[in-house]
Amino acid sequence: MSAAAMQTPDGTWRVEVGGVGSIAWYTLIGPGVSRALPSVDKLTDALLEVGVELGDFVDPGAPA
Repeated sequence: MSAAAMQTPDGTWRVEVGGVGSIAWYTLIGPGVSRALPSVDKLTDALLEVGVELGDFVDPGAPA
């Protein structure tokens, strides 16, 4: 179950955050990619592999 999400402004890349109690996980979704990642460090590494930085993400409900 997704507890929160963020995406790039153009919507190409999305990260869904899920978890239970104090355990969190991240799912990176984009063109041809759907990866479950166990930590922010692993998420950051995966984003760098696809050429996106964590700082590029915004709240998907935020006005453009």
